[in-house]
Amino acid sequence: MKHSFKLYATKATLFIATLLLSVITFAQDTTLATTTTTSSATSTEKTWYTEPWAWVLGGIILVVIIILATRSSSTSTSADKVTVTRTVERDTDTV
Repeated sequence: MKHSFKLYATKATLFIATLLLSVITFAQDTTLATTTTTSSATSTEKTWYTEPWAWVLGGIILVVIIILATRSSSTSTSADKVTVTRTVERDTDTV
């Protein structure tokens, strides 16, 4: 019981930490160090994270990580396994 509680507490702590880090990252204010530069050249180059294949690949990787994280908690170690062997002997009466 303690092991499963400790496992769930660790997972919950990691979830909350990543949630807070993402909120802090997105909440950064960029208006303090703003410099205005005007350029007449236009660029059609896209960054890699605006491409749809990058979002699909990221989603697939995220799903695989979630599956592996939930799957590892249900497996038991070899110390937790118990093997029971029974030997049955029957008396045979010959008449």
